[in-house]
Amino acid sequence: MGRFTGSRMRLGVGLAAFYLAIGVALRSVLLVKFGGGPVGVLSGATLLALGALNDLLTVAVALSPVGLLLAWCPPAMLRSAVVRGALAVGLGGAITFGAFTEYFFFEEFDARFNHIALDYLLHPKEVFVNIWDSYNVPAFVAWAAAAGLVLGLLAWRRPRRGVERLGLRQRLLASAAVFGGAFAAAMALRAIPDAPTTNRVRNEIATNGLESLIHAFRSARLPYDAYYRTLPAREAHERAAKVLRHRPPQPDPDGGFRMDAAVPVRVVPDHAWDVVVILEESLGSEFISALGRPGPELTPGFDRWSREGTLLTNLVATGTRTVRGLEGTLASFVPLPGDAILKRDLGHPVATLGAVMRHAGYRTVFYYGGWGAFDSMKPFFLHDGWEEFDERDSFPGDAFSTIWGVADEYVFDALLGRQRRAAREGERLFATVMSTSNHKPFDVPDRPAAVPSRLRNREAAVAYSDWALANYLDRAGAEGLLDHTLVLVVGDHGARVYGREEIPAASYRIPALFLAPGDAWKGRRIDRLASQIDLAPTLLGILGLDTDAPFFGEDVASLPADGGRAFLHHNLDFGILTDTALVTLGLRRSDACYERSGRASDVFTRVEDCDTRPDLVALRDDAVAVYQTASDLLEEGDYDLPEDDPAITPPRSPVSADR
Repeated sequence: MGRFTGSRMRLGVGLAAFYLAIGVALRSVLLVKFGGGPVGVLSGATLLALGALNDLLTVAVALSPVGLLLAWCPPAMLRSAVVRGALAVGLGGAITFGAFTEYFFFEEFDARFNHIALDYLLHPKEVFVNIWDSYNVPAFVAWAAAAGLVLGLLAWRRPRRGVERLGLRQRLLASAAVFGGAFAAAMALRAIPDAPTTNRVRNEIATNGLESLIHAFRSARLPYDAYYRTLPAREAHERAAKVLRHRPPQPDPDGGFRMDAAVPVRVVPDHAWDVVVILEESLGSEFISALGRPGPELTPGFDRWSREGTLLTNLVATGTRTVRGLEGTLASFVPLPGDAILKRDLGHPVATLGAVMRHAGYRTVFYYGGWGAFDSMKPFFLHDGWEEFDERDSFPGDAFSTIWGVADEYVFDALLGRQRRAAREGERLFATVMSTSNHKPFDVPDRPAAVPSRLRNREAAVAYSDWALANYLDRAGAEGLLDHTLVLVVGDHGARVYGREEIPAASYRIPALFLAPGDAWKGRRIDRLASQIDLAPTLLGILGLDTDAPFFGEDVASLPADGGRAFLHHNLDFGILTDTALVTLGLRRSDACYERSGRASDVFTRVEDCDTRPDLVALRDDAVAVYQTASDLLEEGDYDLPEDDPAITPPRSPVSADR
């Protein structure tokens, strides 16, 4: 063993030292740029030391295959300068390029590699082409290669004492040491606190990106009740029903239970509108002048149309990914640990807005400018309520496009054509659109938008997306299609994450606009704090369509401005937000509490001991009840439409805004 730790291990030790040095450099840059202001000397040193420990333990696991290689390689191979140099260049370059990648990921998501990175890895073509189009990849590859070459030159030298031959016993002992060290390091990583400080961003800086990515993979199927706070099942279900304004839970014939929304029956004359739901990629409230954006106007089209409809001014997304926005908006379902509903192989149907509309006699269609395999959109929607799914190959081959899909205007052209056809044929239409243009690489057509497309930045993409949306609405209005169509326009999530809380709620604000025929809903603003899960019930309320679907949201148009709530998550933390508080639930049955002055405030102050505050304890139990009940419903297969209820009452006349 002693001889193994000499020349054979020198290369492995050198690679580990290089990894640790890169880790210190990256962590220092992240701390200075994203640490949220000045960091004290002691605090900074503590974070860097904890980060170095994370890196040391991670590299002990990550380089264990290299250790085994060094133990079993013949001496002649290890004496070869080419072999040593190639190994150093390859691994050194990969380590350096990985650091560049982590920096840009942190810049966009305020986090180390997480479930977002994992989702991206599942779609390598879209992601790698997007990276190539968005960043100067050759330059960063060149820098990484240069770092690898420096390391390679150091490894090129022939060992002065040669490379010792090892017997079988020595090789086995060396292998056991490598395996033992890797196992001990892995166990130590699990013992390190997940949140050493009360600042989420600084906790992220202290972690290791590779270890975070592996943790995200392992937690993709986390069962809620095994890792998070719970209540006795019956108590949780009954409490959740009260929080959600549902009827009391009822036993299911198959042994589960049902949760049905207590939707009031409204007696109004027969009438039916078509319905269009448009989810706008990465459209956060910070871009909308009608919601208080300072400075130059980016969304003149949305701002103009917001005066023609009902604008939600305090809407909060359920997460930071499109798949979560689709889940919350179209399934009215709270986020749960692991994958969203769309990506779970449930084996049974789930309740969705599309299923409700289909049962009510609508033709249900989905338009997406990219490929429906992304985030499992196409298989999910075709299985759970939508009859048609138009994806990339449905649009003109010469349409302006990026790796994510065709530009928004082509999707709206297809939607407009389908609306004309439905009007001619007397078909009731429910259409859903998922846009793509407001996404890196921010490459959009040259149109008369508020920001020139040549800038190829976020503002240019937002401005183009706004132009495409307003152009569609203007044309649909001019043709009279909006005279019989209810339109919902909503952001799927905000543009980027920022904030030190476990769930940075301030960055989750998104706009939502309901455009309904007639004057009843024109020029209204709903200031109640609301969640994406509230959009489907609110839409059905405006439409005058009653259903016993177990949707978790509520019709916010029929409720007072005060007393709202939102459900949201970030990475593996889940929470409930109210006008004055935020309570989060974390792994290992942990929790955290924050206060704020009111629903318009984005300044949250941490409450160090939640258990001393009965109001926060009650709010925490409300959150536990809702998430636990959601998990139970999904696992039991009871989050679906009642089988014995044909039961969707056909839509009637538009409901008065004064109900």
